Amino acid sequence: MKKETIKQIILTADEGMYLTNGETYVKIVVLPEGADASVWYEVDENEYSEQLV
Repeated sequence: MKKETIKQIILTADEGMYLTNGETYVKIVVLPEGADASVWYEVDENEYSEQLV
């Protein structure tokens, strides 16, 4: 049997906000431990809606 412990970074957007990296818009993103979380930032619902058009 093989057992692994994996560390992750979980980012969750605040209420009424979305997370984006400039291409993808999500409420929650799960990143590997070594990932650069600084590329993700929050936008409000209005900015998110503008991207859908």
